[in-house]
Amino acid sequence: MSYSNKYIFATLPRTQRGQPIVLGGDPKGKNFLYTNGNSVIIRNIENPAISDIYTEHSCAVNVAKYSPSGFYIASGDISGKVRIWDTVNKEHILKNEFHPIGGPIKDIAWSPDNQRMVVVGEGRERFGHVFMSETGTSVGEISGQSKPINSCDFKPSRPFRIITGSEDNTIAVFEGPPFKFKMTKFVQAVRYSPSGSHFASAGFDGKVFLYDGASADLVSELGNPAHKGGVYAVAWKPDGTQLLTASGDKTCKLWDIETKSAVSEFLMGNQVEDQQVSCLWQGDYLLTVSLSGFISYLDVNNPSTPIRVIK
Repeated sequence: MSYSNKYIFATLPRTQRGQPIVLGGDPKGKNFLYTNGNSVIIRNIENPAISDIYTEHSCAVNVAKYSPSGFYIASGDISGKVRIWDTVNKEHILKNEFHPIGGPIKDIAWSPDNQRMVVVGEGRERFGHVFMSETGTSVGEISGQSKPINSCDFKPSRPFRIITGSEDNTIAVFEGPPFKFKMTKFVQAVRYSPSGSHFASAGFDGKVFLYDGASADLVSELGNPAHKGGVYAVAWKPDGTQLLTASGDKTCKLWDIETKSAVSEFLMGNQVEDQQVSCLWQGDYLLTVSLSGFISYLDVNNPSTPIRVIK
């Protein structure tokens, strides 16, 4: 008699107070990713009851991100290891394993051509590294910041740029390849808009800033400040016209990029566990994660009540 797996009942993301978590989105718009313990959880965004789980890491995983092609996922763990594995086969065959930094990996970003990858975190000798995803060969260095780096992103259009946000409250901009340090600014979570024309940064001071994607010049601040608590994550609308922010003040806000003003505010509760630690904008879906680990699907037409909450 043979056994086959019929269902996986997926766990929620593991959260920690004062720590942002990173959600990964599928470029095809079908799935989203998060981690818990040694596992990477892949969930169908339309029907979160459909899920898959990757358990090949030997220690806790912090972040997982789809490649722009959608064929691979890169996941980074607390030992500094990155595993790149296949999304097409059921067995999730390992393509490559690299050890770019000697400590916990906090964020990963792929270049739009799937060829390069930047990882950041808490290394002993460096806080980030940029390398070829096929060979692991270095294509520049991530330097210039004095504390662990929590957030990174790759500009989705040429000329390529990398931005990183560190615990020393600076943003660093790197030009390349090979990637070289260009400048620093003041911040925490960083993400490019889908076209690469802008990037947004958010900090634990509740402030959100908008920068020019090419020159890295400050365009404006959103709100004054944007939130009453620290901002843990930002996510762009696929057409780049709006930005979603998730905050420890237990709210999420939707910002119009042209007018630089808040379009709507989502009140997520009044308990400590209602602090919002992550967000993702995937197609028509706006997802946020609270400190309780609950995943909420926001309703733009009715900000007071989420469409669905996964518990």
